[in-house]
Amino acid sequence: MSKLAFMYALVAVLAWGLAPVFDKFLAQHLSPWTIVLMRTAAGLVLIATYAIASGALTELRELAHNSVPLWMIIGGVVMSSLLGALIGQLAYYYAMSGADASRVVPITSTYPLVAAIATILVYREPLTPHKIIGALLIVAGVILVSGVLNPQGDPTS
Repeated sequence: MSKLAFMYALVAVLAWGLAPVFDKFLAQHLSPWTIVLMRTAAGLVLIATYAIASGALTELRELAHNSVPLWMIIGGVVMSSLLGALIGQLAYYYAMSGADASRVVPITSTYPLVAAIATILVYREPLTPHKIIGALLIVAGVILVSGVLNPQGDPTS
């Protein structure tokens, strides 16, 4: 991994690690639907401003010359938005409004396990011993964080 890629990864960790502080605040005062709407609108404004200013929109013109059919690109965008930007975020904010962020965030952060399984099945990526060990550690972490092993049966303590 290059130093630049590593730096970007650390920035992502910092951003994703701090965002739940604001997410929990929002979940205490607004409905999940309102949060997703406002967050999506703010993201659209920020991203569109950058895309226009940087010239990144030229990539859209190149889609007409792409070897992948346009309907597949649009379908991928719709499914990604539906799953990630709508269903996933709504479920996340409903969880944040009903539980501690220190439990919700680690549990919802196990999505790489689902992604790994899906890419192994869909793209035939290799299943390696490291992936198996990592998956088992993710499952163990969710069990520990969720509180299901608490002898009192109270997952909130």
